Amino acid sequence: MSRSSRRATWLLLALYLLQNICVAKFAGWIDPDTVEKDKTRVSYTDGKVYQLVMSDEFNKNGRKFKDGEDPMWTGIDKSDDDQTSQGRKSLQFYNSSNVYTNGGHLIIETNTKDTKWKGWNPYEKKYEQMSRHFKSGMIQSWDKFCFTGGILEVDVTFPGRSDIGGLWPAVWLMGNLGRATYEASTNLMWPWSYEKCDRNMQRAQEISGCDITSHYELKPGMGRGATEIDIIEIMPGPSGKLPIVKNGVQRPYTSMTLQVAPGIPASMKRPPSGTLPEWGFHWYPNLTYGANTSINPFFYGTYLAATKTEEPIYRSEKESYQCDAISSMMTIDKSYFEKMHTFRFEWQPGPKGYVHWYVDNKFRFGVEQRSLDALGLGSKIPNEPSYVIMNTAISTSWGFPAPPYGCTEYDCKTVEGKCGFNPGFCQTLPAFFHIDYVRIYQNKNDSSQTLGCNTKEYPTKKFIQAHAYRYKTLLDPHPLKEVKVGGGACKVDDDCGTHGHCYHEKCKCDEDWVGSTCLSPNYHNDFSDWDVEGTLLY
Repeated sequence: MSRSSRRATWLLLALYLLQNICVAKFAGWIDPDTVEKDKTRVSYTDGKVYQLVMSDEFNKNGRKFKDGEDPMWTGIDKSDDDQTSQGRKSLQFYNSSNVYTNGGHLIIETNTKDTKWKGWNPYEKKYEQMSRHFKSGMIQSWDKFCFTGGILEVDVTFPGRSDIGGLWPAVWLMGNLGRATYEASTNLMWPWSYEKCDRNMQRAQEISGCDITSHYELKPGMGRGATEIDIIEIMPGPSGKLPIVKNGVQRPYTSMTLQVAPGIPASMKRPPSGTLPEWGFHWYPNLTYGANTSINPFFYGTYLAATKTEEPIYRSEKESYQCDAISSMMTIDKSYFEKMHTFRFEWQPGPKGYVHWYVDNKFRFGVEQRSLDALGLGSKIPNEPSYVIMNTAISTSWGFPAPPYGCTEYDCKTVEGKCGFNPGFCQTLPAFFHIDYVRIYQNKNDSSQTLGCNTKEYPTKKFIQAHAYRYKTLLDPHPLKEVKVGGGACKVDDDCGTHGHCYHEKCKCDEDWVGSTCLSPNYHNDFSDWDVEGTLLY
């Protein structure tokens, strides 16, 4: 081989290696499968160009989401039953194996499989066998990926049938100080978005603006909470005129909600469920609605009263408080259950903040900080580092008919257990919630839009470490497991995806790929943590 031939060969080899290294490397929370045209978005609200900061395209088939499998998401394995006097209406058990990727989509499967486990019954004060007759899935990016402000966009197809109620698919955000379905973490935390000191409410807000000492790196004099923003909540059901609603909204519909505390007290004549504010009640002014959208007159919020002695969490009379749900509802149709539709959420924190919802590029609902300010209660458009949650629930409080007398069991597999469902509901299962992608964009020139679950202005790490028991089940040693890097069983290289190989019947991952079978990019914060200690000193 001539010198020039050898040089050409080396150049080709170097180019090949460079290309493969570039494919393996990626930035922070951005999926290497995201194409260039999807790395920016123009805000519908302010017209500015936002840069992609997080994406998951779900293109790798067979991904697993059990705790310890994925650096972005955690599929939970627990009951959704909160065991309180106001709860106990959830029918599903969340199983991480019901969340997986296939055909370029994330899929959340809901089926009629039974789950039995030994759990604590706070009413009987003993451990006993418990059961659920439905399995479903929830994944959350809690304490892994969080963001504050920006644009979130998802492409989704909803499970089940549009005309049969019973399933409750949702995409939502919660502040990192609370972990969804772990009630001990949200008690006296959810959905506080209030920073000032109010002695009358101090006991109801665990991290109060009245606190003058700095514990767990929290700033003294700044109230905190586990805020909630519901981007999508789907109510299926037969079409037909609904009472009270505006613009002809009917089922199926999606609701879009900002939940805040403190809420409007009864003494200010808040609207009861089933009424409209203009009937002489006090509500947030200047809310904006798009086409086919109405105020949600069926839910204005929750009053969290004193708990009963047998309940697993405790809240005294002085710790009771009102929460508000600033909510809208928009008619959707059969096509949302048959093909992908795009939902976008734009969030700006701060004194001129807002939350805006868009569906298929059209404005649907908006809440501005000035609307909150008008009531003088001090609640804020959320500033909390927030994580993403996607799930399908089944709850007798959502789209179910009133059960006939004596109907207490909900089980599609028995004749007597079918008494409380809408006709045809059991035939819709198994049902599949498809998510094509999740992408988040931010304005890099706006300092109020941040990444991270533990930001310097709104830290969470040491508080969570000090109260770790609130964020896990009794059987979990820690709230989250370390993410595996290979180790899954294999026979051939294909069992380890395209970024791993099989070695002695165990998967070994290429650089920047993780999970037991090497199917997940090694998502991570690509910036240094201001809290370099990383651990709490007791």
